[in-house]
Amino acid sequence: MKHFQSLHLVKKHPNSLCLLCGRGAGAPLCPPCQEFLEQRCRLPATLCRCGLPDPAGGCGTLCGRCLKQPPPFTTTHCDWRYDFPLDRLITAYKHHGQLYQERAFAHLLAQRPLPWAQADVLCPISAHWRRRLWRGFDQAERLAHLLAPLWRRPVLPALRRQRATAHQQGSSRRQRLRNLHGAFTIQTPVRGLRLLLVDDVMTSGGSAREAAATLLAAGAAEVRVWVLSRTC
Repeated sequence: MKHFQSLHLVKKHPNSLCLLCGRGAGAPLCPPCQEFLEQRCRLPATLCRCGLPDPAGGCGTLCGRCLKQPPPFTTTHCDWRYDFPLDRLITAYKHHGQLYQERAFAHLLAQRPLPWAQADVLCPISAHWRRRLWRGFDQAERLAHLLAPLWRRPVLPALRRQRATAHQQGSSRRQRLRNLHGAFTIQTPVRGLRLLLVDDVMTSGGSAREAAATLLAAGAAEVRVWVLSRTC
């Protein structure tokens, strides 16, 4: 336990140091930090359609919200809960431009098989151009290209976020969904394709719902969602 009391994000990024504790590891995450992350952040194998833990503990039951308003996507694939210490890696990556944190993500994902063998392409849930300009990159697009060689699927940037949406933090679920209505348009044909949407964090699921609905309306055969982490 003493090891984890000193967890901090490494400000420099030599390849020999663990990105969480800063100790010599020879890998992006040392074994104690990876074990701690697994214990704290690992989600159960069976999730509800919206990506939340299965309310029936693995029986495939939908949560009450999905029963009332089924998402347009078939299911959500996610291994990690958005919690300490994974949330610190994602925040440093997404909001502070520490792109070297991708080494930790690649390390975690290297042994994860493609969750949907029938997927034709990986489709990032794109950010608006103003947000890409402010950050200097699109995290969903970079994650999709990180996954492409691991899962041997091409990246298809089929979605364009045509309308900037306000930051969703602190908004109610109804407000989030209203903010996202009509946010996406299609820039590449998707008719007949089975698409795996890619994003870094799922919160309300509003972006995934709107993106999936847009793709299905354009003729996509099926849409599923993969996210690096899920708030629970």
